[in-house]
Amino acid sequence: MLYLNFKMTLNKFHHIILKTAVVCSLTFGSCVMAFSQAVTEFSKPKRGITSWQPAANWEHALLSGNGTMGALVMGQPYDETIILSHSELYLPQKQSKQPIDQASRLNEIRSLMLQGKYREASLIPVDQRTKEGYTDARDPFIPAFDVRIVQQPLNIKKYQRSVNFETGEAIVDWQSEHASFQRKLFVSRVDSVVVISIKGTELINCSINFEHLPVEWQQWQFVKEGVDEMKGGVEDQWLTYRSNFKVKNKSGLEGYEGVGRLVLNGGTSEVEKNKLVISNAKEVLLLIKINPSYNYSKSLANDLKAYLSNKSVNYDDLLARHAKVHGELFNRMKLNLNGDASDRLLNTEELILKAKHKVPLAIIEKAFDAGRYNIISSTGYNPPNLQGLWSGTWTAPWTGGFTNDGNLATAVSGLLPCNMPELMNSFFDFHERLMNDYRQSAACLYNCRGIHIPAQATNTGWDTDFGETWCLTFWTGAAGWTANFFNEYWLYTGDKNFLKNRAYPFMKEAALFYEDFLTTGKDGKIVFNPSYSPENNPGNNQSQATLNATMDIMIAKQLLRNCIAAAKVLNTDRQKVQLWESLISKMPDYQVAADGSFREWLWDGVEENHKHRHTSQLYSLYDQVDPDIMNNPELVKAVSRTIDEKMKFRIAEDGGEMAFGLVLLGLSAAHIGEVEKTNEIVQWLSSKYWSNGMGSFHNVGALFNTDISGGLPYLISQMLVYSEPGKVSLLPVLPPDWSKGEIEGVLLRGQTEVKKLSWDGKNVNVILKSAIDQTITLKLPGNFSSITSTNCQVKNQNNQSNTCLVQLPAGKEVAIAIVLK
Repeated sequence: MLYLNFKMTLNKFHHIILKTAVVCSLTFGSCVMAFSQAVTEFSKPKRGITSWQPAANWEHALLSGNGTMGALVMGQPYDETIILSHSELYLPQKQSKQPIDQASRLNEIRSLMLQGKYREASLIPVDQRTKEGYTDARDPFIPAFDVRIVQQPLNIKKYQRSVNFETGEAIVDWQSEHASFQRKLFVSRVDSVVVISIKGTELINCSINFEHLPVEWQQWQFVKEGVDEMKGGVEDQWLTYRSNFKVKNKSGLEGYEGVGRLVLNGGTSEVEKNKLVISNAKEVLLLIKINPSYNYSKSLANDLKAYLSNKSVNYDDLLARHAKVHGELFNRMKLNLNGDASDRLLNTEELILKAKHKVPLAIIEKAFDAGRYNIISSTGYNPPNLQGLWSGTWTAPWTGGFTNDGNLATAVSGLLPCNMPELMNSFFDFHERLMNDYRQSAACLYNCRGIHIPAQATNTGWDTDFGETWCLTFWTGAAGWTANFFNEYWLYTGDKNFLKNRAYPFMKEAALFYEDFLTTGKDGKIVFNPSYSPENNPGNNQSQATLNATMDIMIAKQLLRNCIAAAKVLNTDRQKVQLWESLISKMPDYQVAADGSFREWLWDGVEENHKHRHTSQLYSLYDQVDPDIMNNPELVKAVSRTIDEKMKFRIAEDGGEMAFGLVLLGLSAAHIGEVEKTNEIVQWLSSKYWSNGMGSFHNVGALFNTDISGGLPYLISQMLVYSEPGKVSLLPVLPPDWSKGEIEGVLLRGQTEVKKLSWDGKNVNVILKSAIDQTITLKLPGNFSSITSTNCQVKNQNNQSNTCLVQLPAGKEVAIAIVLK
């Protein structure tokens, strides 16, 4: 009963400082410990978050993960639930032998599209699916199991839960009338185990067991159709969990197993009703390992037990090994906007509430750190899925998969500029594993060589999600967008072996598709037929099926330009280069719409539709900006008008749904120099879309989703430094209220790192380090009155200019001090 009143008790005592202390002695066998009843101060992580109450639901849980296994920590003191997950746990669905044969009806589709019968064209894939009996669906992401930890309930005098971003620990501290306790968890990136520790000023008495995540009534049919066994077990000091799946596809996942090893410092444990009941322990340590099973008839339990038996049983040792790797990744980058010191100490609940009135700089700093932490923690075997690595539901929205028309791209967008380039391998590996599926899709859907990537995927590279409204088989841009990340890795790192052996081959296959797919109109210009602008329809047509979506054209042009540049670096494929140059020369030109905005569809008679969450027509402003836009003032003005219209839509919805669309809108605004609009978007993204555990949301205040965890740090980095090979622009989009600050560890295209950039009024200081000898053009945020430097030469110093040439030696830090006029 006392525990049920925990929240009320916590509210009552949260800000009370007890002035009297009662010292009591508690005898632990031969050990006597003194405990003060005065409320103690719990430590706050230097870089991390604190929260003053347990999670109301799993979406507000604390997050920890090593990229392969994840943990959601609810934070209840006496009846704790920790939900574990694994990156490979996608529940198998029945698979066909191949994608639908849309290619056999491609001429029919194209003819209808040219006649303006868009809806009729969109019905053809639906009809073909019915004829073939194609019922494939994406394998949904599911949780592994719950860890339940139950202690005797007592009144709570003080409580705190926290996440240390530098160590990856999720920590729950609480104090009762007689004792204080601390429960800590992290998921080791080195040892690949979940580590849980419980300590207190009293001996620990608790029970621990593994059990399946509770199934809501509306989920039971889904679970019964897909899951056969869900069984937790216990023996001696071992906890086990086994689950197998009813659908078994060739070489596919058949189930999974988890094992927990209990290690006690003092005390005893016994088995009681499928639980381990622990008595009088000084410390409880639990090591957990989860493995997917591809042959469920052969148990993995003994292998998992052997693995855990060889691990250290000292929490501090295990943490030190993990924190050395995780912490080094996280600490490569730091943002300081000089947020108020008192704001930085606020609990997340207080900080989010304060931001409803005015967005403090501290919440921008906090969201920046939280985003990078979440992406590090959820990137490993796979890139982050829609929920990163975590799930507290059997029926994840959109199956918790990988959405290639913006979500996944946004989630990984910060890995390169935010100084985590090695984590991009999870993205590259994921797509390379599916290359045969992508080739098969290109052939079956379009009778094309090369690759076609579906808009949404989990374990296969086939289109499974499409219909009359969401005619996603008509979107051909995913492969080109994906290829751009391969090219970006080359631009940032200068890894020529990667360019030759991974990036260029992938880019060529994406380009090969266009060589077969593109058609030519009567005017000699290329026609994209069919085409699709995710996930919007024109203002004068309800169908999303279209011709010449601007995004499709942008992706193709970007891809072909990147292929040409790579081929020249590698001195290969001269005939291909000529073909690609010819295709680019025949691409439709970007256009200004009748209302002065930037056109989303380059086809006569198609009207704009600004009231939509996507901003697909601005694709080529997301990353390295498109010279065809930036060199044309009329187009830049049209882009600005489009951003204005999208902002009106967002303001009317108080931010609205699909937060990653705001990231892409913000990047577009930043890259054309729109300071005020970019700042407003960053304030929205930092304050409206975060849980109390600082996981990110898809909508304002709801729907757990990882996209902006990657996208917001990327957007902020672009506001402070923009780069192209040989060009660096400092503070291109600096909001007035960011008058003083610093950022460390920004990676740039051209093998250069901003070790530190600081600014204070007219004083700007930057430390650059290049991996190669090179001369760059440095663009400053205004005309300068003086520039001084160390270890480099600065040329063309002109008091009327805001640019200069900087010679960077290989491997040496170069410090440049600038005073602006």
